[in-house]
Amino acid sequence: MTKRFLLIGQRDSVLDVLAAHPAADLAGCIAIIGSHLERAARVRGLPTISVKRGEKTAALAAIESTAFDVLLSVGCPWKLPIARLRERMPDALFLNVHPSCLPRLRGAHPLNGAILNDEPRIGASVHVMEEEFDTGALIAQRCIERTEELDLALLYAVSRLLEAEAMQLALETLVASDFAYRGIPQHGEPSSYTRRPEDMTCDATTTPSSELLRRVRAFGVSTQGCTVHLADRTVVAYDAQRITHPYLHERFRNAAPGTLLLRCDRNCLIRTLDGAIVYLKC
Repeated sequence: MTKRFLLIGQRDSVLDVLAAHPAADLAGCIAIIGSHLERAARVRGLPTISVKRGEKTAALAAIESTAFDVLLSVGCPWKLPIARLRERMPDALFLNVHPSCLPRLRGAHPLNGAILNDEPRIGASVHVMEEEFDTGALIAQRCIERTEELDLALLYAVSRLLEAEAMQLALETLVASDFAYRGIPQHGEPSSYTRRPEDMTCDATTTPSSELLRRVRAFGVSTQGCTVHLADRTVVAYDAQRITHPYLHERFRNAAPGTLLLRCDRNCLIRTLDGAIVYLKC
C-alpha cells in the first residue's frame, strides 16, 4: 500500500527515509524559503511550493489544493488548524516529527531546552498532530541519553539522525497496520521550551558558574550565542569551560565577580560569582 506524503516545514532530516521507502510516494513539499527542506526538495526535483515564514495563509491554501494521504510536518513554524483540515480531508493522516522525547520539551526549541534544563535524554518523536503543539499520540519514538560532550551543534546533527530513525520506525509501524495505526497517548511529566531573550543572557557578577556554563552552552552556535555581562563590558559567548589550573586561581584569587581576567584572541577568561574561573569562547 503506497501513500502520498506531503511535507511541510524546514528540516530535511526524513527526506531520504521517505524517498527510499516503497510505501511512501513523495507528493511534494511546502517549504520555508531558504530552508534545508526547500534546497533538498529542489535537488530531488520534487514539486515544491516555497513560502515565507509570514505566509501561513498561502501554506494552508497549498495544503488544501494538494492531493495527499499523509501530511508530514518537519519543522513547520505555524499552528495548523488540524480540526478544520481533518473535516475537509477525513481520510488523511496528519503527522509531526518533533526533536525531543515527548512529552518532554514540547515547543519550538527543544534542543536549547535540553541543555538549559539539563534533560537526561534527547530524541525524536513522530506523533499525530492535534490543535495544540506536540501533544498528539505517538506513532514512534527514538530516544538516547544526553551527555555533556554533546554540545548544541552536535545535538543538532545527532537530532537529524534520530529523526530519520524515528521516521523509519513510524513507517514500519504504519505499514504493518495498513496505515490504520493512530498511536499511543504520550505519558510522563510534560515540559516545553521555546527560546526567550532573557534565557540568552546572563550577568557574570551575579550568576553562579554552573548556570553561566549551562546558558552559554545552551545557545552555543554561531547563529545564537549568549550575551554575558561583565563588570565593565558585554561579550557574546558560544562556548564556556571551567578552568581549574592552580596557577590561574592563585594569580587571580582577589578578582571580583565579573572581572575580565585575560583577553585571549577573541576569547575571555573571567571570574564568576562563586569564585570559579571560566573561559568564554566568543
